[in-house]
Amino acid sequence: MALYQKIAYNVLISLGARVVGTALALFTIGLTTRYLGKEGFGEYSIALAFLYIFNSLADLGFYNILVREISKPGTDEREIVSNVFTLRTLSLFLILGLGVIAGWFFPYSIEVKKSFFLIGASYFFLSLSQVLMAVFQKHLRTDKAALAEIGGRTAQLALTLFFVFFDFGFFSIVWALTLSSFLIFLLNLLFVRKYVKFGFGFNLNLYGKILKESFPLAVSGVFILIYFKLDAVLLSLFKPPADVGLYGTAYKILENLIFIPAMFVGVVMPLLSRFAAAEIDNFKKIFQKSFDILILGGIPVVAGGLFLSERIINLIAGRDFLEAAGALNFLLFAVFFIFLGTLFGNSIIALSKQKTLIWIYAAAAVFNVGANLIFIPKYSYLAAAAVTALTEFLASFLMFILIFKFLRWWPSFLIFGKAVFSGAIMAVFVYFSLSLSLPAIIAGGGIVYFAVLYLIGGISKEDLKLILEIRSKKQELRITN
Repeated sequence: MALYQKIAYNVLISLGARVVGTALALFTIGLTTRYLGKEGFGEYSIALAFLYIFNSLADLGFYNILVREISKPGTDEREIVSNVFTLRTLSLFLILGLGVIAGWFFPYSIEVKKSFFLIGASYFFLSLSQVLMAVFQKHLRTDKAALAEIGGRTAQLALTLFFVFFDFGFFSIVWALTLSSFLIFLLNLLFVRKYVKFGFGFNLNLYGKILKESFPLAVSGVFILIYFKLDAVLLSLFKPPADVGLYGTAYKILENLIFIPAMFVGVVMPLLSRFAAAEIDNFKKIFQKSFDILILGGIPVVAGGLFLSERIINLIAGRDFLEAAGALNFLLFAVFFIFLGTLFGNSIIALSKQKTLIWIYAAAAVFNVGANLIFIPKYSYLAAAAVTALTEFLASFLMFILIFKFLRWWPSFLIFGKAVFSGAIMAVFVYFSLSLSLPAIIAGGGIVYFAVLYLIGGISKEDLKLILEIRSKKQELRITN
C-alpha cells in the first residue's frame, strides 16, 4: 500500500477507534457526574488537575524527541526506546511521588488528598503508554494503540457501572480509573514487542544526549501545563468544588476532542521529521495537507457545538450540570486552536527548532495566569474557559508566525475559506433542526457539511477514492507491515 494510503488508513482506523473510545469515556463521565454530583465530581476534577501538573513535569520532552529520533534512518531503535523508557520511568517515580506528597499541604478535603495516591498511579501507567505510542507511530500501526485504549475504556466503564450499582463510594471511581490505566499500559506493552523488543537501558552517554535535546521541550512543557491545567487549580483555590465540577465537565469534553489532532499529527510526525532535514518541499506538502485536514475537522466542531452545547452537557452529565454549557461554548473555540496548534508545535520540533517554543509557551503561560487571577474571582469557571480559548489562540498564532519565519512560506488558506462556508451552512441546518434528537442533528449536520464541502471543491473525488481504496487494502497493509 502507498505511503499516503498507510497514513490515511492509520488515521481512519485510529479515528474510528477514538469515536468508540470517546463514546465509552463520555458514558463513564455521565455515570460519574450523576453518581458523585457537582461537589464530588469537583473533588475528583481537583485531584486530576493537580497531579496532571506533576505528570506533565515528568514528561521532560522525552516523547517528542523519541518520535523524532527513531524516525531517522539508521538509528538503533531498541537502544533509544529502552533508554527513553527508563528515563521516563525514573522521572515519573520521582516527580509524581513529589506531587502526591505536595498535595497534602493544600487546603483540600481528605478524600481528595487520599485519592492522590491512586490517581498518581493512573498517570504513571498512562505516561509509560505514551512512550510506547511513539513506536506505533513510526511503524504506522497506531491501530494497535487504539485497540489498547478501547480495551481500557471498556474496562473503566464496566468497573464504574459495577461500583456505582453497589454504591462503593468516591474512591471506587478512582480505582476504576487506575485499573483501566494499567490495562491500557499492559496491552500496549504486549502489542509493541512485535516491533521492538526493548527493556531498561542505562546508556549514560545516550542519557546525556536525550536530556540535552529534550531540555527545551521540558521547559516548554512547564509553561504548557501552567496554562493548560493551572486554571482548574486556581479555580479550586478561589471557588467551591461545585464550580470546579462544572468546569471539569466541560473540560472533559475538550480533552476527548483534542485527541483527534494529537492522533493525526502523531501519525504524520515521523514523516515531518524525515523530510524536515533534507526534503523541505515534501515537508511543506505534508504540512499543507495536514493543515487542510485539521481545519476540515475543527470547523464543524465549533459551528455545530455552539448550538448543541446545552444538550450535549445534559446528555453526558445530566441537568444538574447544565450551567457548564457556557464554559463548553468557550472551550469549543479552544479545541479548534488546539487542532492547529498541535500541528504547528510538532512541525517546529521536526525542524529541530524546539528552543523557540519556550518563548511562545512562556508568553501564553504569563497571559493565562494573569488573566485567570484577574477574572476567576469574579466570573469563576466561565472566565477560566474564556481565558483558555484566548490562550490557545495566542500560542497557535505565534507558532504559525515562527513556521513562516523558518520556511519563508505561507500555507494556502483556500480550504479554510471553504470549510468556514460549509460550517456556516451546517450551523443554519443545526439551528432549524433543534427539535430533532441529538444523534439525528449530528448526523444530519455532518451530511450537510461534507455535501456542501464536496460541491464547492473542499474535498475531491480523489479523496473519496483514497478512502475506499484504504478499506479494500487492509489485508495488503498487514502483509507489508
